[in-house]
Amino acid sequence: MRKWLFILCIISCTLCYADKVEHENVLRVAFGGEWMQDQYLSPLLYKGYRVGIGNEWWQPFRRTDTISGSRWEHVGQLDLQGMWAYNPVKTNAVYAIGARGGWGAYYVWKLKKQGLSIFVGPYLEADYVAKWHVVSVNKPYSMDIAIDLMAMASISYAFKAKRTSYRLQYSVRANVIGVDYLPDYWQSYYEMTEGVLGIVRCSGMWNHRTLRHGLTFDMQLPHSTWRLGIEHEYLEYGIKDMMFSREQVSVVVGTVFRYKIRPNRSLVEF
Repeated sequence: MRKWLFILCIISCTLCYADKVEHENVLRVAFGGEWMQDQYLSPLLYKGYRVGIGNEWWQPFRRTDTISGSRWEHVGQLDLQGMWAYNPVKTNAVYAIGARGGWGAYYVWKLKKQGLSIFVGPYLEADYVAKWHVVSVNKPYSMDIAIDLMAMASISYAFKAKRTSYRLQYSVRANVIGVDYLPDYWQSYYEMTEGVLGIVRCSGMWNHRTLRHGLTFDMQLPHSTWRLGIEHEYLEYGIKDMMFSREQVSVVVGTVFRYKIRPNRSLVEF
């Protein structure tokens, strides 16, 4: 019992301190082009479209009142997406759904006079995409699964105008080392439950390359803040005789809002 009371006390103290930390949250939707190659499903390059919805949040670990404003902060992200692509003669299609989530810590240097901020740090990401081959009977299903420790960096430039402010930011993430799942795709789908499903292997730039980067422009208007941007993603992995790749270019539209948690409010307050 005392153990749970101690845990609740820690959570309460954390919430009481949370009103000193400002959170930045970004809700966004994306639409763009998709280029997909899965040599288990087909040797052909499939082209199509993707739609996505996502949320990301930024906040410092603790309040910092240094003159420079440099400090450690962290970021989290969750994305859901749907994709559909066709072969060159449009006789077959691949439908896919995916989920991606991650969390990272970064150190930020702020050059207030120049309006510049530079972010550098590690980022841990899990990525999953399930694919369905529409026409094929023997090879109807495939998937991408990976957990990567990535290096991330970002640079932003912010400036003010009359009653408004703006921020231009470029961000990039690339995998360093992690694990991925390489199924034994030499079997038919109905044989996969009878033998070894596949292997989990150590992955990195030598056998699993992931690059995500984007350019965004945030516009803080008198009553709301909006984001416009473009994102590019490239993934390539596999073995000598079986390669997989996925490339996406998307336009992003989102809204940005900031908030502080105010705990211990009265339940009868109106």
